[in-house]
Amino acid sequence: MISPHPKIVNKSDNIDFLYSLAYYQLSIINCLIYWHCFNRAIMNIKPSQKKARLGSLGDQVYEHLRNAIIRSGLPPGHKLVELEIAAQMGTSQGPVREALQRLEHEGLVERRARSATFVTNVSTHEVYELFYIRSVIEGFAISRTAQHISSEQCDELQMLVEKMADAGAQSDILTLAEHDMQFHRMICEWSGSTALLRAWLPLSSQIQRFVVQSHPWHYPNLIEVGRRHQPIIDALRNHDVENAPQLLKDHIMLIWSEINPTPYSSGATPIE
Repeated sequence: MISPHPKIVNKSDNIDFLYSLAYYQLSIINCLIYWHCFNRAIMNIKPSQKKARLGSLGDQVYEHLRNAIIRSGLPPGHKLVELEIAAQMGTSQGPVREALQRLEHEGLVERRARSATFVTNVSTHEVYELFYIRSVIEGFAISRTAQHISSEQCDELQMLVEKMADAGAQSDILTLAEHDMQFHRMICEWSGSTALLRAWLPLSSQIQRFVVQSHPWHYPNLIEVGRRHQPIIDALRNHDVENAPQLLKDHIMLIWSEINPTPYSSGATPIE
């Protein structure tokens, strides 16, 4: 039943109510517009781009841990805990797990019982074996590369030698070692043999770790390290398929004439 005396509504209250309703509706519209734009942005990202963004976190963790191991910041036997690394790097455990798997493939870490992961401890005789295997792989690779290498590619190698010299002059062993390994990787890549490159890649990180950690004793003259690559470039420029493999093998194994290891003895000491 309708009351004969309707309630009198204050006009100012009615206006306030209308303003509040309009503001609320406008907020909803803004949210809908933002959500629509956000969804369009997500849909426009290609699957490959999504993987790249996710993978970049794993790459960052990998590079951080790899450099720490190579520099001895993470010494042999050091336990790597996924949760701790994730907290330090500000990421989830997924990228950390991916990085550890890559490092394990390269021989820098190893998984033990119950998924515990530790930095590996490599002995001198094991490093000798790695160098020897590397010399054989690169010997095959350079024999193929020397047949078709261009002068422009030789110039790229020459630039790397110059970068090695610059890094050596600044006593920057980590950068020097990176340029050094890039020099040898290019020779393997330009061979056109994916099998040789796949065999070479797992060796590179352990060899780089040895070079960085042992350079005060075995590589005292860092500038000379770059210069030792020059005969290899000269042979490649001349397409000297016959002599290039032996030059490269001698270059790789030169350090062991100074160390004079006994690679198969049981008393070999680990790298520290």
